[in-house]
Amino acid sequence: MSSHPADLYGVLGIGPEADAQAVRAAYRRQARRAHPDAGGTAEEFHQVQSAWEVLGDAAARAAYDRDLRRPARGADSAAEAEDEAPRYGRGAGFASPAFRTNAAGSTSSTRRGTGESAARPSGTAHLAPVYIPDLSRPEPLSLPLTSQRTHGGFGSRGIFGGSRALRRAEHTAVLLEKHVLADLPTARLFNTVALEPARRDRRGQARTPRGRAADHVLVCGDTLVVVSSLDVHAATVSWDGRHLHAAGRSVAVPDLAGQSRALRAVLEAAMRETGRETSLSVGQQIVLHSPDGSMQSPVVEARGTASGTVREPLAPARAFRSIREQLAASPQANVIDRHLLAALRDQLQHPLG
Repeated sequence: MSSHPADLYGVLGIGPEADAQAVRAAYRRQARRAHPDAGGTAEEFHQVQSAWEVLGDAAARAAYDRDLRRPARGADSAAEAEDEAPRYGRGAGFASPAFRTNAAGSTSSTRRGTGESAARPSGTAHLAPVYIPDLSRPEPLSLPLTSQRTHGGFGSRGIFGGSRALRRAEHTAVLLEKHVLADLPTARLFNTVALEPARRDRRGQARTPRGRAADHVLVCGDTLVVVSSLDVHAATVSWDGRHLHAAGRSVAVPDLAGQSRALRAVLEAAMRETGRETSLSVGQQIVLHSPDGSMQSPVVEARGTASGTVREPLAPARAFRSIREQLAASPQANVIDRHLLAALRDQLQHPLG
C-alpha cells in the first residue's frame, strides 16, 4: 500500500508542472463543474476544495510535492499507513490529526497514541481543512459561502465618494486579503461586524444588526482577531499604551480589546443556541497607514511604561505578521467551523451575497 496521498493534481485536471496561475484557473473551473448546483456532488466539491487548499498554498504544495517524489513504501496495516501520512493533513483522501467533537459539539485535537497537541502553533494553519460539519450537509452555511474568503462590505459610498475612514477601511481589507488570507488557507475575513446580537424576524431569519461594529474580524479555527486602522501623517510616532503621539498631536486608539470581548460574548451565545459549547480566543491589532503607502512606516516608539493590556499599533508589514501569528497559534487553525462562520455572517451590517 502506497503512503502517497490522493492525486491532488488529478483532482484539478492539471500536471505537477502547472504554475500558480494555472492551478488557480483549474480550481475555479473544477469548482464550477463539481458544485452541487451545477450537477456535482458535495463529495466532489469537497475534493476540489481540499486540493486547492493544498496546491493553492506554496508551502503546503511544496510539502505535497516532496512526498510525491518519495518512493512508495509498504505498510503492514491501515494504522501504520495513517502514521506515515504526510504532514499537510486531510483533504481529498489523505490523513490529518483526528478532530473529535464532544457531546456539546466543541472540538479538540490530539495526536493519535501520544495525547499531545496535534501540531505546534506554526503547523496546523497550513494543513488541509477539516470542515465541521462536513460538506455533505448544506447547513448551516451553503458551500459557496463556506468557501468564500471575504464576507461583508462597508455600505454605500454615495454619489460623492466615501469618507476618508471608509476608504481606509476598504484599503485595509484589500491588504488583509493579500497579506493574511493568502498565507492562511483556512482564514476568513468579515468586514463591518456588529457587536450587538443579531435579531431575528418572525420567520427566524437574522435581521441586519445595527449599532457599534468592528471594522474587520478575521477568524481561523477558534481564534478571532479584531482589526482596525488609522492614518498617521508622520514617519515616527510614540505609543504610551493608550494614545499615539505625533507632530504635537495625541490620538486615542480604538478600544479593540472591548470590541473583542463583546464580539466573543455574542458569538459564543449564538453557538450555544446551536448546541455547540465553544470557547473562542480573541486578539486585536491596529494597522497604521502612512501617506506614502509604505508597508514599513510609520516607526512606533514606546513612551514611558506602555500598558501591556493593549497590543501595540504597528505599520502594515509588522501588523500583518502579528495578525498571522495570532491566527495561526491555535491548534485548531485548520478547522473551518461552519456554525461559527454562519454566526459571523449574521453579524454583518453590510452582507454581500
